[in-house]
Amino acid sequence: MKDVPYDDISELVSHYESAASTHCEPVYLMRGHANEKHDANTESATLTYVKFEQKMYALTCAHVADARGGEGSTNLIPTVWGTSGKGFAFRSGSKNVLAGEFKAIVDAQNGRQRLDIAIAPLSEEFVHLHMADKGKAPIDMDDWEELDWSVVRTCATWGYPNGQKSSSDTTVSASLLTAILDVQSQQMSFERDEFLLASTLPGAEGISLSGLSGSAVYCLHKDGKMTAVGIIYEGSPGDPSSKKSDGSFYGPSDFHIKAVVLSRKKFRSWLESSGLIMRPQASDIEATVDL
Repeated sequence: MKDVPYDDISELVSHYESAASTHCEPVYLMRGHANEKHDANTESATLTYVKFEQKMYALTCAHVADARGGEGSTNLIPTVWGTSGKGFAFRSGSKNVLAGEFKAIVDAQNGRQRLDIAIAPLSEEFVHLHMADKGKAPIDMDDWEELDWSVVRTCATWGYPNGQKSSSDTTVSASLLTAILDVQSQQMSFERDEFLLASTLPGAEGISLSGLSGSAVYCLHKDGKMTAVGIIYEGSPGDPSSKKSDGSFYGPSDFHIKAVVLSRKKFRSWLESSGLIMRPQASDIEATVDL
């Protein structure tokens, strides 16, 4: 896909934000107590919906899916909430069969976690009862096209910072943060596993990027389209001692964000490494060869 670099997105910010907001929502880390409700103080991160080969998945970071409530405590339960006030928990053995258990990306050789990514399969009932009701739609990896990194200047992410929530007796509101990003990694390629981005948010001193874990990173195009190219797993406020790739320093309004590279090929490998789909066998590969 060839494109012209597009930097001035001021007229299209609301369009991009509206589209990205359908792909994600806050995921709250619950303790699993009977009749437990979430509020503004409940720890949260971001969950991203993805469609791949006509199946639906929820995606976040492994450190979110495996979070604990404190030393010696059991795992917290990633939970999303519907408009009716009903929570949908992602956990093994849950009575809720709408959403599956988050699976980590592990190395086939040693069984260790390979990337800070976790994926859960979604049922048709979850899509119908929860996503459709809230206007959520997945990033469509079946329609995804690889782009030319050499023409990319502007990326962006939209997610839900942990510290920017409010609650009343009946509702919890989470603020969607827009961050325009510069690609800092050199020699970007879809063959890489990770990349680094930077953002400057004037007047943002004191704001933490905690909660953006699991947010998608998009490359923006001048025609209003955007391509998902990564998933954030770590973000840090500006550090005056840290240098950007051009040699300048991060200031108090600067942030840097680390993300794993997302592509159709990558997502398939994640599903294989998490055991959600089978790896192709040598006999299957040979059978597809046209002699």
